[in-house]
Amino acid sequence: MKKILLVIRDLKGNGAERCVINFAERFKKSSFKPYIICFKKDVQLPISDDIPLLIFSEKFFRFIPRNIRGRIIAPFLDLFIKTKIGKPNLVLSNLMPADRLLAYSKLSNVFFIIHNTTSVEISSHYPKRIKKEMSERVTIYSKKPCICVSDGVKADLITLLKNDNDQIRTIHNGIDSDHIIQSSLDTPLDLIHDCILHIGKFNNAKRQDRLLKAYAAINCDIPLVFIGVGPKMEEVKQLTKRLNLSHKVHFLGYKKNPFPYMKSARIMVLCSDFEGLGLVLLEAICLGTPVISSNCPSGPSEIVDDFNLFETDSSKAFENLLSRAVETPDVFRSALRDEFKIDYCIEKYIKLME
Repeated sequence: MKKILLVIRDLKGNGAERCVINFAERFKKSSFKPYIICFKKDVQLPISDDIPLLIFSEKFFRFIPRNIRGRIIAPFLDLFIKTKIGKPNLVLSNLMPADRLLAYSKLSNVFFIIHNTTSVEISSHYPKRIKKEMSERVTIYSKKPCICVSDGVKADLITLLKNDNDQIRTIHNGIDSDHIIQSSLDTPLDLIHDCILHIGKFNNAKRQDRLLKAYAAINCDIPLVFIGVGPKMEEVKQLTKRLNLSHKVHFLGYKKNPFPYMKSARIMVLCSDFEGLGLVLLEAICLGTPVISSNCPSGPSEIVDDFNLFETDSSKAFENLLSRAVETPDVFRSALRDEFKIDYCIEKYIKLME
């Protein structure tokens, strides 16, 4: 049986982490043996007992400067993998903490999965050290083949690396429709029906403040629900109070199973400054929930029509679109295309082993 290894720092419940578990589950159903390696035992997402989860603890290497960490630690990670798993037929590295180490791995068939629009992510998260971060990404992503989760992410990476060849390709983060539909049948006690819904980590990129201001401007009676946690959560709560919206804005925190909330929403909103793909849009579409989104780099424009999009630099356009979506949500439903279904994506990953 062929072995597939997925590596990621932790499984705390964001988009990339959910994708890792979804792919592991589907590889298992396709008669492969999946393994997951994390650097922290921080697991918030449900994972099958028969998918081995191994911890290569970062407490042994976090003190090493990042610019030399990969070269020093990669041999130890390789040894850990060979001892615990043997020789994997495919290694999929997810996000920078993993990429930084696996860039120097001697294992064969190692691929980086690029989940975000790299240049925009760096500009947003590291405004004071853009040049240094860009240089590190170029060095790392030049060492192994890269799989981008959207065509926009691919185009951005090609520009960053100044390299357009078969080492950079697109395989979308496909979703497991059967699992999502089945999971949506739960009825949690705090379920709020017929709401405007946002799901995502409270950080600079997700821009919950943008949604809150648009919601205040359209002055509707439909409740607004936020699912997620993060460093910007308290700031958004304070803005809610200043806008006198506390009576109809609900913060439900992190949810292991967000799908009943998606299914019950009148409209699902993504309002980010940047994405890699926009997994929550796909999940909502799968459940038949209408969606609107910022036309941010990258992903949303590949998932929905222009009719469902607003430009990130126009608050008025967002307000108008949100108002129309609340009044006539049915016209904002979208169809899930085959390239976003997990079986389609898994077939592409399997071909990497041929």
